[in-house]
Amino acid sequence: MPPKKRITKELILQKAFEIIHEEGIESLNARYLAKQLNCSTMPIFQSFQDMNELKAEVKLRIDEYYTEFINQYIDKADYLFTISFAYINFARKERNFFGALFVNPLLGSRTVQEVIDSPWNRETIECTAEQFKISIQESEGLYRDVRFYAHGIATQLYGGNMRLSEEEIQTLLRNVMEKFLKGEARI
Repeated sequence: MPPKKRITKELILQKAFEIIHEEGIESLNARYLAKQLNCSTMPIFQSFQDMNELKAEVKLRIDEYYTEFINQYIDKADYLFTISFAYINFARKERNFFGALFVNPLLGSRTVQEVIDSPWNRETIECTAEQFKISIQESEGLYRDVRFYAHGIATQLYGGNMRLSEEEIQTLLRNVMEKFLKGEARI
């Protein structure tokens, strides 16, 4: 009977997840990962074609973690506000995962229209249209503007350029949503 594999694909993915969580995506490379696993790089490349494949799989785990985090905050009666607040809070509380998903090119790039058309964003847009009694087109514009405003706050927190309490974040979001709805603010 062949010996049991000591360094499994699951163990590699878990350690990569931990490295990103603790140190950031920039720290994840084959040599460092192997060192943390106390092995050579061979088990890594026996389990994954290359580091891009490993990163793609660990990104799926981070996406799951992000979804669980966000779902703690979601209130569909106030969807745009609560999802925007959760997004900013994710940058505050899970800095390295935020960087891996939304700052580092691990995610790839998308157009504004692709963001709006993403299935996971459509529900927010539809609920927002209903909440504020606006058209889907107006809701898409509101979603777009609030999303990029929220991303600006989140990246300031991620970069360590700003410190905000949850209350301050909520106030900023409520104020800008009100201004966007009244047509007083433009990005």
